[in-house]
Amino acid sequence: MTEQETALVPRHHFFSELDPWRRGEPVRSMVDRFFSDLSGSGSRSAIVTAPNVDITETVGEYRVRAELPGVSKDDVTVELEQGLLSIRGEKKSRRDEKAEQGRVLECSYGAFFRSFALPQDADPDQISAEFHEGILDITIQKNPASKPKQIAIKG
Repeated sequence: MTEQETALVPRHHFFSELDPWRRGEPVRSMVDRFFSDLSGSGSRSAIVTAPNVDITETVGEYRVRAELPGVSKDDVTVELEQGLLSIRGEKKSRRDEKAEQGRVLECSYGAFFRSFALPQDADPDQISAEFHEGILDITIQKNPASKPKQIAIKG
């Protein structure tokens, strides 16, 4: 994994000690720490469902791609507040329990939430989102003014 890819590790709103832009900590150890914190609660009902995401960085932008199968565009909200980009919504069950004679349930339904602290070079005024076939694509433009500039050395 490149340094740019490891710079974009998501942060969950209820674990403030996770620094999403920390460089150097392997993604795997952050994921292990996240799940060990959850397993200590003793109750599966306390687990907040979070959609799977791919986060990429190019020279000019960041992209967040969230998998939301079975979710309608109208049931998803993307918000930005104080540098925190949040994806929230609900996957609604479309089962007819009255007609069921038996069941094996593996699909999950209910509320989901995921949040990400934006890096300093992200432009909060240049964020767009598209939803198509259960995939939410969020594009975050980088602020061109935040690029490093070279200082001439006089001699």
